[in-house]
Amino acid sequence: MGKSIVEALRSAQADVAPVDVVRAGLRRSETISGYIVGVGNDWVIVAATAQVVYLDGWEVLRIRDITKVDTAGKKARRYIDGAIVALGTPPSRPASLTVSDGSPKNVLCGVLESAEIVAVHSEKKYPGAVWIGHFLGHRGKKFGLRCIDSTGIWEHDERVFALAEISRVTIGGRYNDALERFGDRRPE
Repeated sequence: MGKSIVEALRSAQADVAPVDVVRAGLRRSETISGYIVGVGNDWVIVAATAQVVYLDGWEVLRIRDITKVDTAGKKARRYIDGAIVALGTPPSRPASLTVSDGSPKNVLCGVLESAEIVAVHSEKKYPGAVWIGHFLGHRGKKFGLRCIDSTGIWEHDERVFALAEISRVTIGGRYNDALERFGDRRPE
C-alpha cells in the first residue's frame, strides 16, 4: 500500500467526489464505485453506488488491497452528483460505522457489530464467495457469524472466520436490507 492511495482516498473524501476503487491484487474482486465517507489506517468506508445513480449500502475495504482510486471527471461527476442529490440520498455513513479508532482487529469488530446483518468477503481465500449473517462476537483472532441464506432462512450452526482473511464487509444495501426485513426471525 502506497501513501498515494491513502492520499487519494482522503482527497476524494474531502472533495465528496465519486470514485471507482480498484483492488487488482484480489482475484475476481470487483471495482467498488461510490463516495469515500471514512478513511482509517487500515480500512476505508465507501458509500457504494449502484448503476451510478443511487446509494446502495456501505463497503468497508482493506486499504492494503486497493491499487488505484479513479475520481470521476467533470461531466460524469455532474451527472452522478445530480442523480444522487435528486434521489435524496447524500453520501454519508451511519454514526455507528467507523474505521478510525483502534487496532485493525478492534476496527473490524466494530464494523461487524454496526449492523444486524453484514456481508463478509474473504476475496483472497474464497474469490467470489460471500457470507451474509449476524456477527456473534470474536474469540482471539477469529469471529463467529450466524449466516442467513438467499431465501431468508437462518443456519443453525455458527461459521467461524479468521479476522485476518476478511478483505471486505458490506453494510446495508438493498440485498442485505431485504434479508433483514423479510427473512425469518434470527434465532437467539
